[in-house]
Amino acid sequence: MGVSIQPFERVYRLVIRREAYDYMLREAEREYPIEACGVLAGSIAGGVAVVEEAASMKNLLASNRAFWFDAKEWMRLIMEFESRGLEYIGLYHTHDRPEPLLSLSDRHRMLECPGEVWVVIAYRPHHKPRIAAYRIDDYGSSILRLPVVVEHVHLP
Repeated sequence: MGVSIQPFERVYRLVIRREAYDYMLREAEREYPIEACGVLAGSIAGGVAVVEEAASMKNLLASNRAFWFDAKEWMRLIMEFESRGLEYIGLYHTHDRPEPLLSLSDRHRMLECPGEVWVVIAYRPHHKPRIAAYRIDDYGSSILRLPVVVEHVHLP
Protein backbone atom coordinates (compact mmCIF):
# COMPACT_ATOMS: atom_id res chain seq x y z
CA MET A 1 0.00 0.00 0.00
CA GLY A 2 1.37 3.44 -0.94
CA VAL A 3 1.33 6.68 0.97
CA SER A 4 -1.91 8.64 0.90
CA ILE A 5 -1.49 12.36 0.40
CA GLN A 6 -5.00 13.23 1.45
CA PRO A 7 -7.36 11.85 4.06
CA PHE A 8 -9.82 9.19 2.89
CA GLU A 9 -12.57 10.29 5.27
CA ARG A 10 -14.15 13.74 5.23
CA VAL A 11 -13.46 15.90 8.25
CA TYR A 12 -16.18 18.04 9.87
CA ARG A 13 -14.52 18.81 13.22
CA LEU A 14 -10.91 19.16 14.33
CA VAL A 15 -9.52 18.28 17.76
CA ILE A 16 -5.91 19.23 18.47
CA ARG A 17 -4.01 17.62 21.32
CA ARG A 18 -2.43 20.18 23.60
CA GLU A 19 1.12 18.99 22.88
CA ALA A 20 0.61 19.46 19.13
CA TYR A 21 -0.91 22.91 19.64
CA ASP A 22 1.94 23.99 21.93
CA TYR A 23 4.45 22.71 19.36
CA MET A 24 2.84 24.83 16.61
CA LEU A 25 2.93 27.91 18.86
CA ARG A 26 6.61 27.36 19.67
CA GLU A 27 7.33 27.12 15.94
CA ALA A 28 5.30 30.29 15.31
CA GLU A 29 7.31 32.12 17.95
CA ARG A 30 10.64 30.74 16.69
CA GLU A 31 9.96 31.64 13.05
CA TYR A 32 8.21 34.98 13.59
CA PRO A 33 7.77 37.12 11.52
CA ILE A 34 8.27 34.41 8.85
CA GLU A 35 5.25 32.16 8.31
CA ALA A 36 5.87 28.85 10.07
CA CYS A 37 4.45 25.77 8.36
CA GLY A 38 4.19 22.05 8.88
CA VAL A 39 2.31 18.77 8.70
CA LEU A 40 -0.52 17.54 10.93
CA ALA A 41 -1.03 13.85 11.73
CA GLY A 42 -3.26 11.79 13.96
CA SER A 43 -6.50 9.91 13.40
CA ILE A 44 -9.73 10.45 11.51
CA ALA A 45 -12.95 8.68 12.49
CA GLY A 46 -16.61 9.59 12.35
CA GLY A 47 -15.88 12.93 10.69
CA VAL A 48 -13.56 14.04 13.51
CA ALA A 49 -9.84 14.50 12.92
CA VAL A 50 -7.67 14.35 16.03
CA VAL A 51 -4.26 15.96 15.61
CA GLU A 52 -1.83 13.94 17.73
CA GLU A 53 1.35 15.47 16.35
CA ALA A 54 2.64 18.32 14.23
CA ALA A 55 6.00 18.52 12.48
CA SER A 56 7.51 21.68 11.07
CA MET A 57 8.81 22.20 7.56
CA LYS A 58 11.13 24.86 6.22
CA ASN A 59 9.31 27.78 4.59
CA LEU A 60 11.31 28.01 1.37
CA LEU A 61 9.96 31.51 0.69
CA ALA A 62 11.16 32.82 4.07
CA SER A 63 8.26 35.26 3.82
CA ASN A 64 5.88 36.82 6.31
CA ARG A 65 3.11 36.77 3.68
CA ALA A 66 3.36 33.31 2.10
CA PHE A 67 4.80 29.85 2.55
CA TRP A 68 6.03 27.06 0.33
CA PHE A 69 7.80 23.84 1.22
CA ASP A 70 9.84 21.10 -0.38
CA ALA A 71 7.53 18.32 -1.60
CA LYS A 72 10.15 15.71 -0.66
CA GLU A 73 10.25 16.97 2.93
CA TRP A 74 6.43 16.91 3.03
CA MET A 75 6.27 13.32 1.75
CA ARG A 76 9.06 12.20 4.11
CA LEU A 77 7.10 13.52 7.11
CA ILE A 78 3.87 11.88 5.92
CA MET A 79 5.68 8.56 5.47
CA GLU A 80 7.28 8.84 8.92
CA PHE A 81 3.90 9.49 10.52
CA GLU A 82 2.23 6.64 8.62
CA SER A 83 5.02 4.24 9.63
CA ARG A 84 4.02 5.00 13.23
CA GLY A 85 0.32 4.41 12.57
CA LEU A 86 -0.71 8.07 12.26
CA GLU A 87 -2.83 9.39 9.40
CA TYR A 88 -2.03 12.48 7.39
CA ILE A 89 -4.58 15.19 8.24
CA GLY A 90 -3.22 18.30 6.56
CA LEU A 91 -1.07 21.37 6.95
CA TYR A 92 -0.65 24.20 9.41
CA HIS A 93 0.85 27.62 8.91
CA THR A 94 0.95 30.95 10.68
CA HIS A 95 -0.09 34.45 9.70
CA ASP A 96 1.18 37.71 11.15
CA ARG A 97 -2.36 39.06 11.30
CA PRO A 98 -4.97 39.48 14.02
CA GLU A 99 -7.42 36.95 12.50
CA PRO A 100 -6.74 33.37 11.30
CA LEU A 101 -8.16 33.87 7.83
CA LEU A 102 -7.00 32.20 4.62
CA SER A 103 -5.14 34.34 2.13
CA LEU A 104 -6.08 34.26 -1.54
CA SER A 105 -3.02 32.12 -2.32
CA ASP A 106 -4.00 29.72 0.51
CA ARG A 107 -7.42 29.30 -1.09
CA HIS A 108 -5.91 28.53 -4.48
CA ARG A 109 -3.40 26.05 -3.07
CA MET A 110 -6.07 24.20 -1.08
CA LEU A 111 -7.55 23.07 -4.40
CA GLU A 112 -4.44 20.93 -5.01
CA CYS A 113 -5.44 18.46 -2.26
CA PRO A 114 -9.11 19.06 -1.44
CA GLY A 115 -9.29 16.49 1.38
CA GLU A 116 -6.63 18.22 3.45
CA VAL A 117 -7.38 20.25 6.53
CA TRP A 118 -5.56 23.59 6.63
CA VAL A 119 -4.96 25.13 10.04
CA VAL A 120 -4.14 28.83 10.23
CA ILE A 121 -2.74 30.32 13.41
CA ALA A 122 -2.84 34.10 13.72
CA TYR A 123 0.28 34.77 15.74
CA ARG A 124 1.75 38.05 16.96
CA PRO A 125 4.04 38.41 19.96
CA HIS A 126 2.25 39.69 23.08
CA HIS A 127 -1.18 38.87 21.61
CA LYS A 128 -3.35 35.82 22.18
CA PRO A 129 -2.96 33.40 19.24
CA ARG A 130 -6.11 32.60 17.30
CA ILE A 131 -6.67 29.40 15.37
CA ALA A 132 -8.98 28.27 12.58
CA ALA A 133 -9.26 25.18 10.38
CA TYR A 134 -10.55 24.91 6.83
CA ARG A 135 -11.09 22.40 4.04
CA ILE A 136 -12.72 22.33 0.64
CA ASP A 137 -16.42 21.46 1.05
CA ASP A 138 -17.95 18.13 -0.02
CA TYR A 139 -18.85 19.49 -3.45
CA GLY A 140 -15.46 21.02 -4.19
CA SER A 141 -17.08 24.40 -4.72
CA SER A 142 -16.27 26.42 -1.61
CA ILE A 143 -14.24 26.49 1.58
CA LEU A 144 -15.67 25.14 4.81
CA ARG A 145 -14.51 26.46 8.19
CA LEU A 146 -14.33 23.64 10.72
CA PRO A 147 -14.99 23.81 14.45
CA VAL A 148 -11.68 23.48 16.35
CA VAL A 149 -11.13 22.26 19.89
CA VAL A 150 -7.72 22.35 21.56
CA GLU A 151 -7.75 19.51 24.05
CA HIS A 152 -6.13 19.95 27.43
CA VAL A 153 -4.05 17.16 28.85
CA HIS A 154 -5.20 15.93 32.24
CA LEU A 155 -2.40 14.08 34.01
CA PRO A 156 -3.26 11.67 36.84
